Amino acid sequence: MKNSTVVLLAAAAILLSPALSRSQGGSTAVPFLLIPPAPEGLGIGGGSASLPTTDAIATVVNPGQLGLFSLTNLFNASTYAPRSSSFLQYKLPDMSYGVTALNAGYNFRSLLSLPFDFSAGLGYSRVSLDLGTFNVTNSGGPTVIGKFEAKEYSENLSVGVGLDYYIQIGLGFNFKRIVSELSPIGTEQGAATGKSSATDFGLLVNVPVLGIASNLSGASLEIAPQITPFLDLSSGYVKANVGPEMTYGDPAQADPLPRTAVLGLSIGTGLTMKTGKTDWQLASFRLVHQADDLLVTRNSDGTFNYQSGLGDIQFWNDVVLGKCNPLVTSRRGWQLQVGEFFSWREGSVATPGYSPATTSGYSICLGGLLKFINAISQSPDADGSWLAFAKEHFDLQFHSAKYTPASSAEGSTTAQSLNLVVKGFSF
Repeated sequence: MKNSTVVLLAAAAILLSPALSRSQGGSTAVPFLLIPPAPEGLGIGGGSASLPTTDAIATVVNPGQLGLFSLTNLFNASTYAPRSSSFLQYKLPDMSYGVTALNAGYNFRSLLSLPFDFSAGLGYSRVSLDLGTFNVTNSGGPTVIGKFEAKEYSENLSVGVGLDYYIQIGLGFNFKRIVSELSPIGTEQGAATGKSSATDFGLLVNVPVLGIASNLSGASLEIAPQITPFLDLSSGYVKANVGPEMTYGDPAQADPLPRTAVLGLSIGTGLTMKTGKTDWQLASFRLVHQADDLLVTRNSDGTFNYQSGLGDIQFWNDVVLGKCNPLVTSRRGWQLQVGEFFSWREGSVATPGYSPATTSGYSICLGGLLKFINAISQSPDADGSWLAFAKEHFDLQFHSAKYTPASSAEGSTTAQSLNLVVKGFSF
């Protein structure tokens, strides 16, 4: 074979070099789990854990997203565009990375006659890294006796609950089955296939500051007819990849999973317009600060241990102020959205030991365009109007992002996805 050693070295070159899955030190198994999977979040530096969104892939990053999503939405599904993640700078053209995710949720307020919104959601996702096709040979010579597809993947079952009583709270869990196939079983090189399981816990809180002020005071905040400002604060926390070590045949050579702590803040402000039965965001701006810490510490004798809590994350300096901590990965970004139709994002990722990388991206959302057309029509929300029905119940989103390392020799990585959202139906 381009033997198992070659495959392992290829994976290390891709995933442990200055790329998307840069870690803060110490090697782990399956580092592909550290790659920010959501193109929408990648555009703002990879801050998906801290920014409420309807993107299905965001649940992979923070299962608390599923809890918030289910408060106001019924279903979403997202998938990468074919071969949208480009790793050609590593001269491995057969390599590809992809994510597929879908979620369903239901709000029980009406069904249970609750005085507040309470919802639950269930989701499935798959994150896969295809390392390409390798030749299998034997010790007798270079004659190819077979082919082997090297790959790693994670299948995830997500559950989440949401609560809305002045503030919105979403919490959830991802239950992962992780498989790493880096060598065919039974070759002379020996097996290099590992399996493990892991759990993520996620929490996402959104505080509509001006909305709460308006509700408590009973005063309208309109600055013009049907136009109201908003100010939202959100915070996300994740403890990811908690599970047993992964082995490739020899239990004595077990490697830890990339257990990670994530903590972030986001602030968003803008203007909302009431068009018929629908709130339409005319414009918004969001700022995100997020810190990620790999909790695995390698000792000089080759053993390892896990840090507890938030690890080396400092809430005030790393999250509130967004400063660069030499011990954690700092993610910062901003997003400008116009009419819920077009969004532009930029961000940065500062990882210990590497120069900061930059990110950028954009989104185009059909739902925002439908709201605009409906708003300028002569009869907004007219009974029986297909336009009113479509903008109330469906949104189709296209997300694109680019990750650019500081070194131009490494090239950039792009990712694109499509996301469908279904909402507004009651049963």
